[in-house]
Amino acid sequence: MRKLLLSLFLVGAVFTDNVAAETWGASFFATQRHDFGNVALGADAEFRFELKNANNSDLRLTNLHSSCGCTSARFSTPLLKPGETGAVIARLNTSGQHLRSKSAVLTVQLETVVGGSLRRDTVQLFVSGYIRPDVLLTPGSVEFGAVSEGTSAVRTLQLEYTGRPGWALTGIERSLPFLYARAEEIRREHGNVTYKITTRLLEDAPSGYFRDVLRFSTNEMQPGKMEPVEITLPIHGVVSATLQAKPSPIQIGILTPGETAVKNIVIRGETPFRIKNVTASDRRFRFAFSEHESTVQLISISFSAQPFLPGHPQDVAEIIHISTNDSQKNVIVVNAFGRIMEPSEVNIPNPVNHSPDSAKE
Repeated sequence: MRKLLLSLFLVGAVFTDNVAAETWGASFFATQRHDFGNVALGADAEFRFELKNANNSDLRLTNLHSSCGCTSARFSTPLLKPGETGAVIARLNTSGQHLRSKSAVLTVQLETVVGGSLRRDTVQLFVSGYIRPDVLLTPGSVEFGAVSEGTSAVRTLQLEYTGRPGWALTGIERSLPFLYARAEEIRREHGNVTYKITTRLLEDAPSGYFRDVLRFSTNEMQPGKMEPVEITLPIHGVVSATLQAKPSPIQIGILTPGETAVKNIVIRGETPFRIKNVTASDRRFRFAFSEHESTVQLISISFSAQPFLPGHPQDVAEIIHISTNDSQKNVIVVNAFGRIMEPSEVNIPNPVNHSPDSAKE
């Protein structure tokens, strides 16, 4: 009896290990399912299945397969270092080859090294959507491209519906506050209606990449539900800062009392600009810069480490404010970090660039 129980326990343990071994890859993904909802013909329907490598070793995405020609997929990158993020990008084929309800299973193969042993796993991602044969979007997405910070931009497209008389758009929803959209009916006859869709990127949009989805609600009700049918439209672009500071943040390094670190910040702009002032609340910082206008400005930053009580290392964390005459972005903020330590505690090479005066000492 004991032998039988032991055998059953071992079988159960092996079975449990196998299940765990087959599903460890799924834990990297934020989600494994996505429903595109109602998608118009020609719409640019993409979704990113985000994943993060939480291991201490590299994660490789080695193979990717879609069960249906209605959906294609690709890796954003096939290799993720520890802590890095990536995505499996699924794209619904809305060209007209596939219509109405569609679904696909994306099979992803992964491998990593744990405890010196190679581990492989297979993860399935599920995609679904309803491609409307009666709604056509031209173009299929709102692409703003690169827009300078502080400026607005407008993009237009058309939505055409062919079907029952009286069909209409009733509203538009978006999640980003700096995006505006409106629909204007420009033609209607029999069962055909055409809308002009105007989207505007507002001047207060922050710098960086943005992506949103416009949701058009209609007066058509979902079958068996008291909810209106929605049609989705992706929208994306990049807001580029008019002035960019590099490096940002800036690392002062490890200093001992009496040492001085000298660092440089380069500011680049699209048009000539002038540095008006550079300030920091910590008086140990000193700044030098040109007062002439240029598309590239160099700011020299020096930091003098003052003596402090022995046995008390001092962390430096300062915010540097750079004022300019640029009409779009007249203040740039750069964070500076460093540390002051006693000479006896510094047992690594000092990465600080010394000023000529401190070098003489």
